[in-house]
Amino acid sequence: MDEMFPFSEAPDTAVFTCCHVLSGERPVLYVSHDEDGYWQFLCGEDHEESDAKLVSLHSIYLLDNSLGQLAELECCHSAERDSADDEWKFW
Repeated sequence: MDEMFPFSEAPDTAVFTCCHVLSGERPVLYVSHDEDGYWQFLCGEDHEESDAKLVSLHSIYLLDNSLGQLAELECCHSAERDSADDEWKFW
């Protein structure tokens, strides 16, 4: 594993994102570490089921290294920000 990879989960852990984030159209503005341990990295907009994409945790981290700030986000918690330049707010 890459020593710089900040998450305790394996880099190939499957995570959910949306087509807007994956295409680079929008930044990740909402992150959820769900009760079941799954991660969601979304743009914060409303989505259709067809917008959902499954990618590796490492690939989402490569899209935005600032997501490493959330590596210790516990299950059942989420974080959001207003723009890619803003600080995360935790819930």
